[in-house]
Amino acid sequence: MGRVKIQIKRINDRQQRNIAFAKRKNGILKKAYELFILCNVPVALILFSPSGKLFVFYAKARIEETICKYLAVPNYKRKIRLPDEQNIRRLVMQMYSEPMCSELNSRESLDDGLRYQIQPKVIEDEIEQYNVLLAEVEERLERFLKIPNQWESLAELKRREEDLQKTLAIVQSRKRDLKYAMEISSVE
Repeated sequence: MGRVKIQIKRINDRQQRNIAFAKRKNGILKKAYELFILCNVPVALILFSPSGKLFVFYAKARIEETICKYLAVPNYKRKIRLPDEQNIRRLVMQMYSEPMCSELNSRESLDDGLRYQIQPKVIEDEIEQYNVLLAEVEERLERFLKIPNQWESLAELKRREEDLQKTLAIVQSRKRDLKYAMEISSVE
């Protein structure tokens, strides 16, 4: 007896949607891994769960390198056109430099002698708070990218960009602090 083919349509119940995502996420990650192994190609897969949790899979090259490679393909060869390609290029370049900057900052803070210990539960709670904040920022950014013509003036766009950059800087700073605190607590 064969499997019953299910009809593909949006699941209205939030809990059922989360369950379906959890089951299918593993399948698509497995397929991406198999594609990488069998064909030896760079693979980058970014998923957001219905609750906003981020899942990233990349193989053979860093995700930034894969995105840069995609952006290097001429527009006429691509199937879709990205609405804000220059902004994406800038963000990818920022992603390249970010690990180096955070590593330098954590070394500097070690040299400054800032040593404190935080309980793991407190760190987990703060990480969860910042994940929620990050999800909100990403949602606002997604809305902005979907409807770029809704903003009326260049000044408003610049103000929104500054707000996003400030929020991102706060999240990155707190992330470095939490990472440093976790390293200190694991050493002691």
